[in-house]
Amino acid sequence: MKLFNQILPILLLFAFQINAQSIYSPVSSRVIGLGDAAVTMDGYWASFQNTAGITNTESFEVGATYENRFGMLGMDLMAAGLTAKLPFGYASLSVFRFGDEIYNEHKIALGYATKLGIIKLGGRLNYLQYQVQDFGTQETLSIDFGGIASITPQLLVGAQALNITQSSLNVEAEHGVPTLLKLGVSYRPRNYFMLNAEIEKDIVRPALLKLGAEYNFLEKFYLRTGVNSGSFQSFYGLGFKCLSIQWDYALSNHAEMGFSHSISMQYRIKNR
Repeated sequence: MKLFNQILPILLLFAFQINAQSIYSPVSSRVIGLGDAAVTMDGYWASFQNTAGITNTESFEVGATYENRFGMLGMDLMAAGLTAKLPFGYASLSVFRFGDEIYNEHKIALGYATKLGIIKLGGRLNYLQYQVQDFGTQETLSIDFGGIASITPQLLVGAQALNITQSSLNVEAEHGVPTLLKLGVSYRPRNYFMLNAEIEKDIVRPALLKLGAEYNFLEKFYLRTGVNSGSFQSFYGLGFKCLSIQWDYALSNHAEMGFSHSISMQYRIKNR
């Protein structure tokens, strides 16, 4: 125990640098089930990904998600938010939390999106907070921006830049907030099948290739799968839609760390 107490501060500092990537983790079981190949994804959960995708919001939607990574304490991710159609566009508000009382990250994001012909554009302002027990709290603001273009009804192209302001926590931790670039395509030969491919590049790390597929059958059920070249993870997902409520579940498998589980729910409030 004495040795553990001595090395704990070192472990925490290491975690502070590594887990900072968590602030831009895939959010929701649908996204995880697709292997995070979601830069072209539309719908409610786009508010946590490429905000341009919320432009198909019909009225008002709310949702929440929970994920535990590798069955470990302190590796819990929770998020919730809402999207709404406005007279002059589409808006979203979301909150995110990762970690526990020893190490945690928080994000509050306000997004806006609009349509310009075949192009959808969206941006998001983020308030980010990182906290390490006994080491204090650091905060910053960042901006994300993205777009989705419908080349044909079956082919979509999406791009997104996260933390385009290259915000950092302080001078010494200039890489504390990742700056990511994403480019992806989505092929939808039928309204019940979607195949996504995406490249993600952190400006200080090698590029990742992500692939994901979704199959909707009997109109209410969804099957999903995906892969990620970065850690050679595999992803699987299920979905069920009943009236205005949709439930999703995702399972991911890391070759060394093991399994992670996620569950999500979204509810659409219809206009009367």
